[in-house]
Amino acid sequence: MIIPLDKLIAFDENRYIFSCAAMKVVDKLGNIEGYPESDKNWKVVPNILNLMLNKSIKYEYKEESK
Repeated sequence: MIIPLDKLIAFDENRYIFSCAAMKVVDKLGNIEGYPESDKNWKVVPNILNLMLNKSIKYEYKEESK
């Protein structure tokens, strides 16, 4: 299985922000170092989630002031 379920279940941060970050990473698929070339045309989201849960891709959330 591509997605490490133990890490996904144990994820204790904001899942909405994590999901938004994952969607933004999918938009930048061509610039991702370490993305498996053989899976380029399918399984995009599971591969991105795997990279993010294994801390290969890091994201930072900055709260906007109103």
